[in-house]
Amino acid sequence: MTELFCTICGMKINSTNFDFNKEAFEDKNSINNIKFCPFCGSPLEYIKNEDESYKYRNIKLKDDALKIIDHAMKLEVFNGDFYKKAAFLAKNENIKDMFKSLSNIEYMHARIHNRIGGFKKLPVLRDMDYSKYNTDNILLDMACKREKHAVEYYEKYIDYIDSYDIKTIFKVLSEVEKGHIELTSR
Repeated sequence: MTELFCTICGMKINSTNFDFNKEAFEDKNSINNIKFCPFCGSPLEYIKNEDESYKYRNIKLKDDALKIIDHAMKLEVFNGDFYKKAAFLAKNENIKDMFKSLSNIEYMHARIHNRIGGFKKLPVLRDMDYSKYNTDNILLDMACKREKHAVEYYEKYIDYIDSYDIKTIFKVLSEVEKGHIELTSR
């Protein structure tokens, strides 16, 4: 397999990681047929043979755009934290694995925003107790609501961003979150 690069998250995709987070996707990558980035979920059109990522590193953001990026980062960390805990609470092994993979992807989305905004590190949010969500169906319902909120956030604030590259990232991440809605609503 030729080494590939995701232009959205910057990760290298190779024969040892092409199926990473496979539980978080309806469709599956194979070693000879990469369909999406296994780290952030970006579709094939954003997977390249050369590293073309991080075009947005030197973009000067206005304060309001920086605030939107900061909130997007916190939203993704919040969702990543939820999935991490939901994986511990879920009873079904397949759902546990799906939540673990979704947590990885949400944290990758947060890292993308972290790079865009030039922040020093990911925020550590308040530790939440999700033990009252005591069935897999309730956890799936809560997961679906979080994914819908993420899509709404990206769609609401995309027009406040001036950068074409960052708008593209918002569109891509919104589509990935829509896939998570389908996954968590079954």
